[in-house]
Amino acid sequence: MITQASKSTVRWIAPAAAAGLVIAGPAFLTGVAQAEPALPPKSADDIIAEVLAAYPVAFTGEVSQQMNLGLPEMPGQSGVDLSSPDALWSLVSGTNTWRLWYDGDRSYRVAIIRGQSESDLISNGSVVWAWSSQSQTAVRTQIESTSPDPRPVPTSSPQQAAQELLRELEQDSSVSTDANVRVAGRAAYEVVVIPSQPGTRVAQARIAVDAETALPLRLQIFSTTSQAPAVEIGFTKVNFTTPNSSVFEFTPPPGAEIIEHAQDSSYPLPEPTRDDNTGAPSGLPHAAESSAEVVETAGLEPAGHGDHVTIGEGWAQVTVTAPISQVADPSATTAPLENSLTELLPKVSGDWGSGVVLDGTLISVVIADDGRMAFGAVAPETLYQALAR
Repeated sequence: MITQASKSTVRWIAPAAAAGLVIAGPAFLTGVAQAEPALPPKSADDIIAEVLAAYPVAFTGEVSQQMNLGLPEMPGQSGVDLSSPDALWSLVSGTNTWRLWYDGDRSYRVAIIRGQSESDLISNGSVVWAWSSQSQTAVRTQIESTSPDPRPVPTSSPQQAAQELLRELEQDSSVSTDANVRVAGRAAYEVVVIPSQPGTRVAQARIAVDAETALPLRLQIFSTTSQAPAVEIGFTKVNFTTPNSSVFEFTPPPGAEIIEHAQDSSYPLPEPTRDDNTGAPSGLPHAAESSAEVVETAGLEPAGHGDHVTIGEGWAQVTVTAPISQVADPSATTAPLENSLTELLPKVSGDWGSGVVLDGTLISVVIADDGRMAFGAVAPETLYQALAR
């Protein structure tokens, strides 16, 4: 059951899920346009249900990621260093190439290539290595193989979960299927999500799903500010064969700095289970819920959540955070990132105060001088109005 707490985040599942899968292992991106494949017709809920029910498959692939979010370039940003706090910033900007290997179980390898720099995340089921050629640093984490399964007990079938997800999406979006496509030479279905509310900078999201394995192959997110995708992530090559086990072994090169990380009690990838009778996946975990209860309101009436308020709803919802000094745990805030951004972003001011603005293609952010932050998938003018309330 999708609760009120998860309702505001469920609209972001389509764009966010693909990005999370790329970082964790399985991923997506652009294939060369080819003739539309002839596939049996399927509804959007059938396609989504197949994705949710799909059992992990072994594969080797290459993914291209192109991000045009309007983010400023951080000084000295030349590669992706998984051991650095700036890694996420590198992953959501510019162009990256991903090479992926997955055995269908607990072993995987992700190589992220940007220019002459390469970072690897490697797991053989018992040890995880994070390697950066840029910093010549290897972080080793031992996995506790006897840890209990942390997954919640599923309460609904994939079809029920897909229908519930669609009901939530369709409150603020239209969900449909488009002409079948080919991505990395694979025949795929495409699901299209279009926000129905005015004011958001998200024009539409398109997800291509492999017709045979139900693996998401490509994600495209379009902005209202341009015709080209603001986000395009997907396979350029994919081969559904099990990689050699040697791919998942790693030995740091001579002279590398080796850092031992605290033991991890969970598997890097979830371990699926199968129904005893059918052999099919036995179900789904609960939908993820936010840590604080989300209360959505109609119009522009703010809803309070302790350290932040939300204004509006759906794709055009705006969040305004309290000043850092009023947050219960200031160390848990994004203050270091804010300090870096304030040096790169243009200064703005108005009835709401003064600060800096990130005028992105999909999401805008305003960092006020008084410590407040406002953000949403809207234009900066909407954020100024929210700060002035």
